[in-house]
Amino acid sequence: MKKDRFHNFDNEVRDLVLDFENTVLKGKTQFFDVDEMEIIIDYYFEVNDQKPLERAVEYAEELYPDSTSIRLRRAHLMISHEQYSKALKVLNQMRQAEPDNTDVAYSLGVANGAVGQSEKAIAYFKEAARDGWMLGRVYSNMAEEYYKLKDYDSALNFYRKAMESDSCDDVTVYNYYDVSYVSGRIEQAVDYLGNYVKKNPYSKEGWYCLGCAYRDLTLYEKAVDAFEFAIAIDKTYVDAYVALSQTQDFMGRTSEAVTTMLRVLDYSDDPAKVYRTIGNLYAREANYNTAMAYFKKAVDENPRDAEAHASSALCLMEMGDIPSALSTVKRALLLDESNPMPDSPEGNPEVLCAAAMVYDAKGDFEKASEFFERLIVSNLYTEPQCQIYTQFLFKHRVFDTLTFFAEESLEAYPHDAFYSTYLAAAYFYTNRYNRARKMLPDVSPSLLADICPEIMVHPLLGPLIPADPFANSPENNNHHE
Repeated sequence: MKKDRFHNFDNEVRDLVLDFENTVLKGKTQFFDVDEMEIIIDYYFEVNDQKPLERAVEYAEELYPDSTSIRLRRAHLMISHEQYSKALKVLNQMRQAEPDNTDVAYSLGVANGAVGQSEKAIAYFKEAARDGWMLGRVYSNMAEEYYKLKDYDSALNFYRKAMESDSCDDVTVYNYYDVSYVSGRIEQAVDYLGNYVKKNPYSKEGWYCLGCAYRDLTLYEKAVDAFEFAIAIDKTYVDAYVALSQTQDFMGRTSEAVTTMLRVLDYSDDPAKVYRTIGNLYAREANYNTAMAYFKKAVDENPRDAEAHASSALCLMEMGDIPSALSTVKRALLLDESNPMPDSPEGNPEVLCAAAMVYDAKGDFEKASEFFERLIVSNLYTEPQCQIYTQFLFKHRVFDTLTFFAEESLEAYPHDAFYSTYLAAAYFYTNRYNRARKMLPDVSPSLLADICPEIMVHPLLGPLIPADPFANSPENNNHHE
Protein backbone atom coordinates (compact mmCIF):
# COMPACT_ATOMS: atom_id res chain seq x y z
CA MET A 1 0.00 0.00 0.00
CA LYS A 2 1.37 3.42 -0.98
CA LYS A 3 1.88 5.67 2.04
CA ASP A 4 -0.13 8.91 2.08
CA ARG A 5 2.37 11.74 1.59
CA PHE A 6 0.41 13.85 4.09
CA HIS A 7 0.30 11.24 6.85
CA ASN A 8 2.50 13.38 9.13
CA PHE A 9 0.61 16.62 8.42
CA ASP A 10 -2.77 18.02 9.43
CA ASN A 11 -5.69 18.73 7.12
CA GLU A 12 -4.87 22.42 6.81
CA VAL A 13 -1.49 21.59 5.30
CA ARG A 14 -3.03 19.01 2.97
CA ASP A 15 -5.69 21.40 1.73
CA LEU A 16 -3.28 24.28 1.16
CA VAL A 17 -0.71 22.17 -0.68
CA LEU A 18 -3.31 20.50 -2.89
CA ASP A 19 -4.85 23.92 -3.65
CA PHE A 20 -1.40 25.25 -4.60
CA GLU A 21 -0.69 22.24 -6.80
CA ASN A 22 -4.08 22.44 -8.53
CA THR A 23 -3.66 26.13 -9.32
CA VAL A 24 -0.19 27.69 -9.29
CA LEU A 25 1.70 24.58 -10.39
CA LYS A 26 -0.70 24.32 -13.33
CA GLY A 27 -0.07 27.90 -14.39
CA LYS A 28 -3.11 29.48 -12.78
CA THR A 29 -3.25 32.45 -10.42
CA GLN A 30 -4.33 31.90 -6.83
CA PHE A 31 -4.13 34.18 -3.80
CA PHE A 32 -2.52 32.86 -0.62
CA ASP A 33 -1.73 35.06 2.35
CA VAL A 34 1.83 35.09 3.67
CA ASP A 35 1.12 32.61 6.48
CA GLU A 36 -0.37 30.16 3.99
CA MET A 37 2.65 30.46 1.70
CA GLU A 38 4.93 29.76 4.67
CA ILE A 39 2.98 26.57 5.39
CA ILE A 40 3.18 25.45 1.77
CA ILE A 41 6.91 26.16 1.51
CA ASP A 42 7.64 24.45 4.82
CA TYR A 43 5.76 21.35 3.67
CA TYR A 44 7.96 21.02 0.59
CA PHE A 45 11.06 21.58 2.72
CA GLU A 46 9.92 18.83 5.07
CA VAL A 47 9.31 16.27 2.31
CA ASN A 48 12.31 17.49 0.27
CA ASP A 49 10.31 17.94 -2.93
CA GLN A 50 12.61 20.37 -4.69
CA LYS A 51 10.80 21.36 -7.89
CA PRO A 52 7.52 22.52 -6.29
CA LEU A 53 9.55 23.97 -3.40
CA GLU A 54 11.41 26.29 -5.76
CA ARG A 55 8.17 27.32 -7.46
CA ALA A 56 6.50 27.97 -4.09
CA VAL A 57 9.35 30.25 -3.00
CA GLU A 58 9.28 32.10 -6.32
CA TYR A 59 5.51 32.57 -6.12
CA ALA A 60 5.69 33.78 -2.53
CA GLU A 61 8.35 36.32 -3.56
CA GLU A 62 6.07 37.56 -6.34
CA LEU A 63 3.26 38.09 -3.84
CA TYR A 64 5.34 39.37 -0.90
CA PRO A 65 8.72 40.72 -2.11
CA ASP A 66 9.39 42.54 1.18
CA SER A 67 8.43 39.72 3.56
CA THR A 68 11.20 38.83 5.98
CA SER A 69 9.85 35.31 6.48
CA ILE A 70 9.80 34.64 2.73
CA ARG A 71 13.32 36.03 2.27
CA LEU A 72 14.44 33.72 5.08
CA ARG A 73 13.01 30.75 3.24
CA ARG A 74 14.82 31.85 0.09
CA ALA A 75 18.05 31.81 2.14
CA HIS A 76 17.20 28.34 3.47
CA LEU A 77 16.65 27.15 -0.09
CA MET A 78 20.08 28.52 -1.05
CA ILE A 79 21.62 26.66 1.89
CA SER A 80 19.93 23.42 0.85
CA HIS A 81 21.45 23.89 -2.63
CA GLU A 82 24.87 24.57 -1.03
CA GLN A 83 24.83 28.16 -2.30
CA TYR A 84 26.32 29.33 0.96
CA SER A 85 27.90 32.61 -0.17
CA LYS A 86 24.59 33.74 -1.70
CA ALA A 87 22.70 32.74 1.43
CA LEU A 88 25.12 34.60 3.68
CA LYS A 89 24.85 37.71 1.51
CA VAL A 90 21.05 37.69 1.79
CA LEU A 91 21.13 36.99 5.52
CA ASN A 92 23.72 39.66 6.28
CA GLN A 93 21.58 42.22 4.43
CA MET A 94 18.62 41.19 6.56
CA ARG A 95 20.79 41.34 9.65
CA GLN A 96 21.66 44.99 8.94
CA ALA A 97 17.99 45.86 8.50
CA GLU A 98 16.79 43.84 11.53
CA PRO A 99 19.70 43.33 13.94
CA ASP A 100 17.46 41.93 16.70
CA ASN A 101 15.63 39.39 14.54
CA THR A 102 16.36 36.03 16.17
CA ASP A 103 15.10 34.10 13.13
CA VAL A 104 17.80 35.78 11.05
CA ALA A 105 20.36 34.99 13.75
CA TYR A 106 19.33 31.34 13.70
CA SER A 107 19.63 31.18 9.90
CA LEU A 108 23.06 32.82 10.07
CA GLY A 109 24.04 30.10 12.52
CA VAL A 110 22.94 27.40 10.09
CA ALA A 111 24.76 29.02 7.15
CA ASN A 112 27.98 29.60 9.08
CA GLY A 113 27.90 26.04 10.38
CA ALA A 114 27.55 24.79 6.81
CA VAL A 115 30.76 26.57 5.74
CA GLY A 116 32.75 25.33 8.74
CA GLN A 117 32.56 28.50 10.83
CA SER A 118 31.47 26.69 13.98
CA GLU A 119 32.42 29.40 16.48
CA LYS A 120 30.47 32.04 14.53
CA ALA A 121 27.56 29.63 14.22
CA ILE A 122 27.50 29.04 17.99
CA ALA A 123 27.46 32.80 18.65
CA TYR A 124 24.47 33.24 16.33
CA PHE A 125 22.63 30.30 17.89
CA LYS A 126 23.14 31.84 21.33
CA GLU A 127 21.48 34.98 20.04
CA ALA A 128 18.64 32.94 18.57
CA ALA A 129 18.07 31.23 21.92
CA ARG A 130 17.24 34.54 23.60
CA ASP A 131 13.60 34.52 22.56
CA GLY A 132 13.03 31.01 23.95
CA TRP A 133 11.37 29.74 20.74
CA MET A 134 12.13 26.27 19.39
CA LEU A 135 14.97 25.83 21.86
CA GLY A 136 15.22 22.13 21.06
CA ARG A 137 16.25 22.93 17.51
CA VAL A 138 18.56 25.79 18.53
CA TYR A 139 20.34 23.80 21.25
CA SER A 140 20.66 20.77 18.97
CA ASN A 141 22.34 22.90 16.32
CA MET A 142 24.69 24.36 18.93
CA ALA A 143 25.57 20.86 20.08
CA GLU A 144 26.38 19.85 16.50
CA GLU A 145 28.81 22.76 16.14
CA TYR A 146 30.50 21.94 19.46
CA TYR A 147 30.83 18.35 18.23
CA LYS A 148 32.58 19.59 15.08
CA LEU A 149 35.01 21.43 17.36
CA LYS A 150 35.48 18.17 19.34
CA ASP A 151 34.24 19.91 22.46
CA TYR A 152 32.31 16.82 23.53
CA ASP A 153 31.39 18.09 26.99
CA SER A 154 29.64 21.15 25.54
CA ALA A 155 28.08 19.09 22.76
CA LEU A 156 26.56 16.65 25.24
CA ASN A 157 25.45 19.48 27.51
CA PHE A 158 23.49 21.18 24.74
CA TYR A 159 22.06 17.91 23.43
CA ARG A 160 20.74 17.32 26.95
CA LYS A 161 19.30 20.85 27.01
CA ALA A 162 17.63 20.13 23.67
CA MET A 163 16.21 16.84 24.95
CA GLU A 164 14.79 18.58 28.01
CA SER A 165 13.04 21.26 25.94
CA ASP A 166 9.49 21.05 24.66
CA SER A 167 10.65 21.12 21.03
CA CYS A 168 13.05 18.16 21.09
CA ASP A 169 13.10 16.24 17.82
CA ASP A 170 13.88 12.58 17.22
CA VAL A 171 17.33 13.17 15.74
CA THR A 172 18.56 14.95 18.86
CA VAL A 173 18.21 11.83 21.00
CA TYR A 174 20.12 9.75 18.44
CA ASN A 175 22.84 12.39 18.14
CA TYR A 176 23.21 12.56 21.93
CA TYR A 177 24.02 8.87 22.05
CA ASP A 178 26.31 9.01 19.01
CA VAL A 179 28.43 11.69 20.70
CA SER A 180 28.40 9.72 23.96
CA TYR A 181 29.70 6.68 22.09
CA VAL A 182 32.38 8.52 20.12
CA SER A 183 33.63 10.32 23.24
CA GLY A 184 33.68 7.19 25.40
CA ARG A 185 30.91 8.32 27.73
CA ILE A 186 28.62 5.33 27.33
CA GLU A 187 28.17 4.68 31.05
CA GLN A 188 27.14 8.30 31.61
CA ALA A 189 24.71 7.94 28.71
CA VAL A 190 23.12 4.92 30.39
CA ASP A 191 22.52 6.97 33.54
CA TYR A 192 21.12 9.95 31.65
CA LEU A 193 18.97 7.94 29.24
CA GLY A 194 17.67 5.81 32.10
CA ASN A 195 16.39 8.96 33.81
CA TYR A 196 15.18 10.35 30.49
CA VAL A 197 12.88 7.39 29.79
CA LYS A 198 11.54 7.57 33.35
CA LYS A 199 10.42 11.13 32.61
CA ASN A 200 9.44 10.29 29.01
CA PRO A 201 8.25 6.67 29.16
CA TYR A 202 6.73 6.82 25.67
CA SER A 203 9.89 8.05 23.96
CA LYS A 204 10.72 5.23 21.57
CA GLU A 205 13.95 7.04 20.65
CA GLY A 206 14.94 7.21 24.31
CA TRP A 207 14.40 3.48 24.81
CA TYR A 208 16.17 2.69 21.53
CA CYS A 209 19.26 4.71 22.46
CA LEU A 210 19.26 3.25 25.98
CA GLY A 211 19.24 -0.18 24.35
CA CYS A 212 22.19 0.81 22.18
CA ALA A 213 24.10 1.96 25.26
CA TYR A 214 23.43 -1.30 27.10
CA ARG A 215 24.41 -3.26 23.98
CA ASP A 216 27.69 -1.37 23.62
CA LEU A 217 28.48 -2.11 27.27
CA THR A 218 27.70 -5.79 26.53
CA LEU A 219 24.74 -5.68 28.94
CA TYR A 220 22.74 -7.63 26.42
CA GLU A 221 19.74 -8.69 28.50
CA LYS A 222 19.06 -5.08 29.47
CA ALA A 223 19.53 -4.04 25.84
CA VAL A 224 16.93 -6.60 24.75
CA ASP A 225 14.43 -5.24 27.26
CA ALA A 226 15.01 -1.65 26.13
CA PHE A 227 14.58 -2.50 22.44
CA GLU A 228 11.40 -4.43 23.23
CA PHE A 229 10.04 -1.37 25.07
CA ALA A 230 10.73 0.73 21.95
CA ILE A 231 8.90 -1.80 19.80
CA ALA A 232 6.00 -1.91 22.25
CA ILE A 233 5.63 1.85 21.83
CA ASP A 234 5.79 1.63 18.04
CA LYS A 235 5.41 -1.80 16.50
CA THR A 236 6.53 -0.39 13.12
CA TYR A 237 9.89 0.82 14.51
CA VAL A 238 12.17 -1.02 12.08
CA ASP A 239 15.46 0.25 13.55
CA ALA A 240 14.55 -1.19 16.95
CA TYR A 241 13.88 -4.63 15.45
CA VAL A 242 17.21 -4.53 13.63
CA ALA A 243 19.09 -3.50 16.80
CA LEU A 244 17.28 -6.18 18.80
CA SER A 245 18.21 -8.80 16.21
CA GLN A 246 21.83 -7.64 16.25
CA THR A 247 21.94 -7.91 20.04
CA GLN A 248 20.47 -11.41 19.97
CA ASP A 249 23.14 -12.28 17.41
CA PHE A 250 25.86 -11.04 19.78
CA MET A 251 24.35 -13.28 22.46
CA GLY A 252 24.68 -16.28 20.17
CA ARG A 253 20.92 -16.58 19.76
CA THR A 254 20.80 -16.79 15.99
CA SER A 255 17.33 -18.34 15.79
CA GLU A 256 15.89 -15.53 17.93
CA ALA A 257 17.72 -12.94 15.82
CA VAL A 258 16.19 -14.44 12.67
CA THR A 259 12.71 -14.50 14.21
CA THR A 260 13.06 -10.83 15.14
CA MET A 261 13.99 -9.93 11.56
CA LEU A 262 11.05 -11.92 10.21
CA ARG A 263 8.79 -9.74 12.41
CA VAL A 264 10.09 -6.72 10.46
CA LEU A 265 8.70 -7.95 7.15
CA ASP A 266 5.24 -6.60 7.99
CA TYR A 267 6.61 -3.08 8.39
CA SER A 268 9.70 -2.75 6.22
CA ASP A 269 9.48 -1.02 2.85
CA ASP A 270 12.55 -3.03 1.75
CA PRO A 271 11.89 -6.77 2.21
CA ALA A 272 14.98 -7.60 0.16
CA LYS A 273 17.10 -5.91 2.82
CA VAL A 274 15.36 -7.92 5.55
CA TYR A 275 16.08 -11.21 3.77
CA ARG A 276 19.66 -10.09 3.14
CA THR A 277 20.12 -9.34 6.85
CA ILE A 278 18.81 -12.80 7.76
CA GLY A 279 21.18 -14.33 5.24
CA ASN A 280 24.09 -12.51 6.86
CA LEU A 281 23.05 -13.86 10.27
CA TYR A 282 23.28 -17.41 8.98
CA ALA A 283 26.53 -16.62 7.14
CA ARG A 284 28.16 -15.54 10.40
CA GLU A 285 27.17 -18.90 11.84
CA ALA A 286 28.91 -20.54 8.83
CA ASN A 287 25.50 -21.91 7.78
CA TYR A 288 26.19 -20.93 4.19
CA ASN A 289 23.52 -23.00 2.45
CA THR A 290 20.72 -21.43 4.51
CA ALA A 291 22.33 -18.01 4.07
CA MET A 292 22.35 -18.50 0.29
CA ALA A 293 18.65 -19.41 0.37
CA TYR A 294 17.83 -16.09 2.03
CA PHE A 295 20.05 -14.16 -0.36
CA LYS A 296 18.05 -15.79 -3.16
CA LYS A 297 14.84 -14.57 -1.48
CA ALA A 298 16.33 -11.08 -1.50
CA VAL A 299 17.10 -11.34 -5.21
CA ASP A 300 13.59 -12.67 -5.89
CA GLU A 301 12.22 -9.55 -4.20
CA ASN A 302 14.66 -7.27 -6.01
CA PRO A 303 16.61 -8.82 -8.92
CA ARG A 304 18.85 -5.74 -9.02
CA ASP A 305 19.92 -6.07 -5.38
CA ALA A 306 23.68 -5.82 -5.81
CA GLU A 307 24.32 -6.35 -2.09
CA ALA A 308 22.50 -9.71 -2.10
CA HIS A 309 24.71 -10.90 -4.96
CA ALA A 310 27.79 -9.62 -3.12
CA SER A 311 26.79 -11.48 0.05
CA SER A 312 26.20 -14.65 -1.98
CA ALA A 313 29.70 -14.26 -3.42
CA LEU A 314 31.17 -14.15 0.09
CA CYS A 315 29.33 -17.35 1.01
CA LEU A 316 30.67 -19.08 -2.10
CA MET A 317 34.15 -17.84 -1.20
CA GLU A 318 33.86 -19.29 2.31
CA MET A 319 32.65 -22.57 0.81
CA GLY A 320 35.81 -22.69 -1.31
CA ASP A 321 34.12 -22.13 -4.67
CA ILE A 322 36.27 -19.19 -5.80
CA PRO A 323 35.29 -19.32 -9.52
CA SER A 324 31.56 -19.06 -8.64
CA ALA A 325 32.33 -16.37 -6.07
CA LEU A 326 34.15 -14.36 -8.75
CA SER A 327 31.35 -14.59 -11.28
CA THR A 328 28.77 -13.68 -8.64
CA VAL A 329 30.70 -10.68 -7.36
CA LYS A 330 31.21 -9.50 -10.95
CA ARG A 331 27.44 -9.61 -11.35
CA ALA A 332 27.11 -7.53 -8.18
CA LEU A 333 29.59 -4.97 -9.54
CA LEU A 334 27.71 -4.69 -12.85
CA LEU A 335 24.41 -4.18 -11.03
CA ASP A 336 25.99 -1.56 -8.82
CA GLU A 337 27.47 0.29 -11.79
CA SER A 338 24.14 0.31 -13.61
CA ASN A 339 22.27 1.58 -10.56
CA PRO A 340 24.78 3.58 -8.48
CA MET A 341 24.08 4.94 -5.03
CA PRO A 342 23.54 8.74 -5.23
CA ASP A 343 25.87 9.45 -2.31
CA SER A 344 28.60 6.98 -3.32
CA PRO A 345 29.93 7.55 -6.85
CA GLU A 346 32.83 5.20 -6.12
CA GLY A 347 30.39 2.33 -5.63
CA ASN A 348 28.33 0.58 -2.99
CA PRO A 349 30.64 -0.04 0.02
CA GLU A 350 29.17 -3.52 0.63
CA VAL A 351 29.82 -4.54 -2.96
CA LEU A 352 33.31 -3.04 -3.06
CA CYS A 353 34.30 -4.76 0.18
CA ALA A 354 32.98 -8.12 -1.03
CA ALA A 355 34.83 -7.74 -4.34
CA ALA A 356 38.07 -6.95 -2.50
CA MET A 357 37.69 -9.99 -0.26
CA VAL A 358 36.91 -12.36 -3.14
CA TYR A 359 39.84 -11.15 -5.23
CA ASP A 360 42.08 -11.45 -2.19
CA ALA A 361 40.92 -15.06 -1.77
CA LYS A 362 41.76 -15.62 -5.45
CA GLY A 363 45.26 -14.33 -4.75
CA ASP A 364 44.93 -11.17 -6.81
CA PHE A 365 46.43 -8.62 -4.44
CA GLU A 366 46.41 -5.77 -6.98
CA LYS A 367 42.72 -6.15 -7.79
CA ALA A 368 41.80 -6.54 -4.13
CA SER A 369 43.78 -3.39 -3.29
CA GLU A 370 41.97 -1.49 -6.04
CA PHE A 371 38.55 -2.33 -4.60
CA PHE A 372 39.63 -1.58 -1.04
CA GLU A 373 40.99 1.81 -2.16
CA ARG A 374 37.66 2.62 -3.83
CA LEU A 375 35.91 1.61 -0.62
CA ILE A 376 38.06 3.92 1.50
CA VAL A 377 37.77 6.82 -0.96
CA SER A 378 33.96 6.53 -0.74
CA ASN A 379 34.26 7.53 2.94
CA LEU A 380 31.06 5.55 3.59
CA TYR A 381 32.66 2.39 4.92
CA THR A 382 31.42 0.86 8.15
CA GLU A 383 33.58 -0.03 11.13
CA PRO A 384 33.52 -3.78 10.29
CA GLN A 385 34.72 -2.93 6.76
CA CYS A 386 37.36 -0.70 8.29
CA GLN A 387 38.56 -3.68 10.33
CA ILE A 388 38.54 -5.99 7.30
CA TYR A 389 40.76 -3.54 5.41
CA THR A 390 43.11 -3.29 8.39
CA GLN A 391 43.40 -7.10 8.48
CA PHE A 392 44.04 -7.18 4.71
CA LEU A 393 46.89 -4.69 5.03
CA PHE A 394 48.36 -6.62 7.96
CA LYS A 395 48.10 -9.94 6.16
CA HIS A 396 50.09 -8.56 3.23
CA ARG A 397 52.51 -6.65 5.48
CA VAL A 398 51.64 -3.25 3.99
CA PHE A 399 52.66 -1.64 7.26
CA ASP A 400 53.06 1.97 6.12
CA THR A 401 49.50 2.15 4.82
CA LEU A 402 48.23 0.14 7.77
CA THR A 403 49.71 2.45 10.40
CA PHE A 404 48.39 5.57 8.67
CA PHE A 405 44.90 4.08 8.25
CA ALA A 406 44.73 2.52 11.71
CA GLU A 407 45.90 5.74 13.38
CA GLU A 408 43.05 7.60 11.66
CA SER A 409 40.61 4.85 12.62
CA LEU A 410 41.76 5.02 16.22
CA GLU A 411 40.87 8.73 16.25
CA ALA A 412 37.37 7.85 15.03
CA TYR A 413 37.02 4.91 17.43
CA PRO A 414 39.32 5.88 20.33
CA HIS A 415 38.09 3.17 22.67
CA ASP A 416 38.34 0.23 20.28
CA ALA A 417 41.14 -2.17 21.23
CA PHE A 418 41.18 -3.59 17.69
CA TYR A 419 43.12 -0.68 16.18
CA SER A 420 45.47 -0.31 19.15
CA THR A 421 46.29 -4.00 18.83
CA TYR A 422 47.03 -3.90 15.11
CA LEU A 423 49.05 -0.72 15.53
CA ALA A 424 51.13 -2.32 18.30
CA ALA A 425 51.83 -5.31 16.05
CA ALA A 426 52.65 -3.15 13.01
CA TYR A 427 54.97 -0.94 15.03
CA PHE A 428 56.67 -4.03 16.45
CA TYR A 429 57.29 -5.59 13.04
CA THR A 430 58.72 -2.29 11.76
CA ASN A 431 61.03 -1.99 14.79
CA ARG A 432 59.24 1.05 16.23
CA TYR A 433 59.25 -0.34 19.75
CA ASN A 434 58.55 2.93 21.56
CA ARG A 435 55.35 3.43 19.57
CA ALA A 436 54.39 -0.20 20.13
CA ARG A 437 54.90 0.27 23.87
CA LYS A 438 52.52 3.25 23.92
CA MET A 439 49.78 1.08 22.41
CA LEU A 440 50.15 -1.82 24.85
CA PRO A 441 47.90 -0.54 27.67
CA ASP A 442 44.94 -0.47 25.24
CA VAL A 443 45.45 -3.71 23.29
CA SER A 444 43.42 -6.89 23.30
CA PRO A 445 45.95 -9.40 24.69
CA SER A 446 44.33 -12.43 23.06
CA LEU A 447 44.17 -10.74 19.64
CA LEU A 448 47.76 -9.52 19.95
CA ALA A 449 48.94 -13.03 20.83
CA ASP A 450 47.18 -14.32 17.71
CA ILE A 451 48.55 -11.81 15.19
CA CYS A 452 51.96 -11.06 16.73
CA PRO A 453 53.10 -13.90 19.01
CA GLU A 454 56.70 -12.63 18.96
CA ILE A 455 55.79 -9.52 20.96
CA MET A 456 54.41 -11.66 23.77
CA VAL A 457 57.88 -13.09 24.52
CA HIS A 458 59.85 -9.91 23.87
CA PRO A 459 61.96 -9.25 26.98
CA LEU A 460 61.03 -5.55 27.20
CA LEU A 461 57.55 -5.39 25.68
CA GLY A 462 56.11 -8.73 26.73
CA PRO A 463 55.88 -7.90 30.45
CA LEU A 464 54.02 -4.66 29.63
CA ILE A 465 51.13 -6.42 27.90
CA PRO A 466 48.07 -6.43 30.20
CA ALA A 467 46.51 -9.70 31.27
CA ASP A 468 43.48 -10.82 29.29
CA PRO A 469 40.47 -10.27 31.62
CA PHE A 470 38.47 -12.83 29.65
CA ALA A 471 41.12 -15.52 29.44
CA ASN A 472 39.53 -17.72 32.11
CA SER A 473 35.96 -16.51 31.74
CA PRO A 474 33.30 -19.05 30.68
CA GLU A 475 31.55 -16.16 28.92
CA ASN A 476 34.56 -15.35 26.75
CA ASN A 477 32.85 -16.56 23.60
CA ASN A 478 30.01 -14.11 24.15
CA HIS A 479 32.22 -11.06 24.63
CA HIS A 480 31.38 -8.43 22.02
CA GLU A 481 34.41 -6.46 20.93
